[in-house]
Amino acid sequence: MTFKTLVAYSVGIFALAQQALQPVAANDADRDALLERLAQVSTLEADFSQQVTDMNGDLVQQLHGRMALARPNYLYWQTDAPDETLMVADGINLWYYNPFVEQVTVYQQAEAVEQSPLLLLLDADATAWANYDVKMADNSFALQPNDQAQSPQSLQLVFAGADLKAPLSRIILDDGQGQMSTIELTNVKLNGAVAKQLFTFKVPAGVDVDDQR
Repeated sequence: MTFKTLVAYSVGIFALAQQALQPVAANDADRDALLERLAQVSTLEADFSQQVTDMNGDLVQQLHGRMALARPNYLYWQTDAPDETLMVADGINLWYYNPFVEQVTVYQQAEAVEQSPLLLLLDADATAWANYDVKMADNSFALQPNDQAQSPQSLQLVFAGADLKAPLSRIILDDGQGQMSTIELTNVKLNGAVAKQLFTFKVPAGVDVDDQR
């Protein structure tokens, strides 16, 4: 599953009937616990390996790459050849570059955050947090879309330990349509200096631009 697919698949607060069935306070407490974890992170850099499986558990794709984020708003996500892609969130725009097809697709970042739970890692104040119910179990946090969400995509974040400063170690994305992407982070570096140029994207010469803004 490419990150262009992730953005395309995903686009709430509980409906009143659901609020009656499930205590809001419990959900708020779990969300607050996750936000407290994320508040310990100003920057993060890591290598990653990503496995995509289908509804039968069969391997569809395997990727490797590097990611970096600087909260709030900045993200760099690169996958290596032969499936080379690059996604950059610069605080205003979200750029997705596929060298193989020589095309860049650009989105308004604010709209992309509304569509993808992964981008919630960048901003604790994003209104899109209201579209997901957060459930905590040990060192894992599951973000499930509620009735207001327009996509079935869900996200699970697994941390390396119980300490608030334990690094993020695994990300699991379920597109709600049969594909699951498990991303294992290694060589994680927290709160170090990150080169600002990582979060600046310049359109390569001769590349088509698909502007979705």
